[in-house]
Amino acid sequence: MERIPGNQPGNRRRPARRGITARARRRRRRAILFYCVSFLVVIAAAVILSLTVLFRIDTIQVENTSRYSQEEILEICGIEIGDNLFLADVNGAQEELDHKLPYAGNVRVERKLPATLQITVEEPVLSAAFEQDDSYILVSQENKILEIAQAAPAGCLVVSGLELENPRAGYPAVPKEEEVQKVFNSLTQALSDCAFSGITQIDVSNLYQMMVVYDGRIRILLGNSNDLDLKLVSAKKIVEEELEETEKGELDVSLTRDLKKAYYNADSSSSASSASSSQPEDSGEPASSASSETASASSAASGSSEAASASSQESGASPSASSQEEGSSQPAESSVSQASSSQPQEGGE
Repeated sequence: MERIPGNQPGNRRRPARRGITARARRRRRRAILFYCVSFLVVIAAAVILSLTVLFRIDTIQVENTSRYSQEEILEICGIEIGDNLFLADVNGAQEELDHKLPYAGNVRVERKLPATLQITVEEPVLSAAFEQDDSYILVSQENKILEIAQAAPAGCLVVSGLELENPRAGYPAVPKEEEVQKVFNSLTQALSDCAFSGITQIDVSNLYQMMVVYDGRIRILLGNSNDLDLKLVSAKKIVEEELEETEKGELDVSLTRDLKKAYYNADSSSSASSASSSQPEDSGEPASSASSETASASSAASGSSEAASASSQESGASPSASSQEEGSSQPAESSVSQASSSQPQEGGE
């Protein structure tokens, strides 16, 4: 008997195999989905446990080298023992400490697993006192305003001409004028590059005639912001090698690039003191005798014409005597001033 092709054994099994394969694929997909959901549930449970039960702060370490007490720091921080380590707002706590403790320099609030919070507060380093509105704004090296004082601390760098925008203790120092800030930064960078220490004042009130003061006694005129490196190197060489340690005066290095020279003028007070120390002290006697003779001559002038002539003679002698008295200090002062103003200092090139 001949078999019909559709009834052959191989043709009967093919539909059954296709049905079994489709069911297996659906079963596998369900298993994968189940495992994924289970994994997500486990992760969510772990996160919830870590945020509610686990990782609670049991230790707060405070490393403090500032003027503030540990109690003040903990109170302002606002984070307490028992708070969750990961839910604690460490950034907010750091900002609070920064603003409410002006004399806190470098402030850090850090998490340390498994249950420790570490707070570090360091004493700031005073950088400069900015003169503004009859007061001095004290700024740290971290550019933080420490205090608005009535006087600058001794030995602190005083900055004039660079005003700050809405200065508040505990907040960053923000200059009002960007151009002045750029010039000031260039000047301080040039001072650092040439290792010019001992500067006690910087004046950028006039950007075309800037000035720095060395050791509180030598005013150094820089002119504009061009060639600051060259000007400061020349000034440093002159004040450290050619001027006496107690000398006061004004050093002009603004034309160092063009003239290859710098000009120095000693202060009249220092010139007069140095000159008077070298002058003989015998000029006081003629002045005193001249004044006594003038007094006696004027009292006798109403008695006789001879006394009047004597009075006129004595009055004629008095101006010369007084001029001698003034000459004992005045010529010395002018000679020192002229000598100093006529002596150009080499610019260091």
